[in-house]
Amino acid sequence: EGGTVMIADPKTGAILALANMPSFDPNNYAAYSINSFLNPAVQAIYEPGSIFKVITMAGAIDAGKITPDTTYEDTGDVTLNGKTIKNWDHKAHGRISMTNVIEQSVNTGAVFAENKLGNDLFYNYLRNFGFKAKTGVDLPGEVAGSLRPLEKNVSGINYATASFGQGVSVTPIGLLAAIGAIANDGILMKPYIVDNTTPQVVRRVVSKDAAIAVKQMMISAVDKAEVAHID
Repeated sequence: EGGTVMIADPKTGAILALANMPSFDPNNYAAYSINSFLNPAVQAIYEPGSIFKVITMAGAIDAGKITPDTTYEDTGDVTLNGKTIKNWDHKAHGRISMTNVIEQSVNTGAVFAENKLGNDLFYNYLRNFGFKAKTGVDLPGEVAGSLRPLEKNVSGINYATASFGQGVSVTPIGLLAAIGAIANDGILMKPYIVDNTTPQVVRRVVSKDAAIAVKQMMISAVDKAEVAHID
């Protein structure tokens, strides 16, 4: 039905390419739905899902609560507040490492990492990564994502599902900036479109060592799963 693609330079925050579908012809805009006039890259919010696991890992590794080699016993599900979380493949993976969790996108592993980090620290890392604020990109009409499930009527299940990107919401530009901070050795940059803009550091969100560790986990996931592997 539609989609958004963006390419950014994580070291500067420069948006090198941005495209949305469906689009419209501005010379004949009356022929298109009003929904087509929005820019989903900055004006749509959605549940990010499993890509959020790298954010959870980055926080927990930065705080010294886990390492990429930390292991736990995956039984295939976790029950909190009377509700059960299962892995996407409905499998129990046994004793696996945090790197394996990213490689195989194991939901219970993200819950484990968040539990080690603790709810308060997890929430603070999400705010530092920018998930409650606008990025300030030089495009009109930007909206902010929401961490509301972690702020009102809070329960353990809310934090557990947030660890793998469900319940919380983000904009594509916000997620791109956050993942870019991991690629940029832990430093969050303000995204921009206009070419002659001076790059602007927002803040450091995790240490360089933590960012490098998570990058290696991400590389391993691509190499093992091969879904996103580029020759």
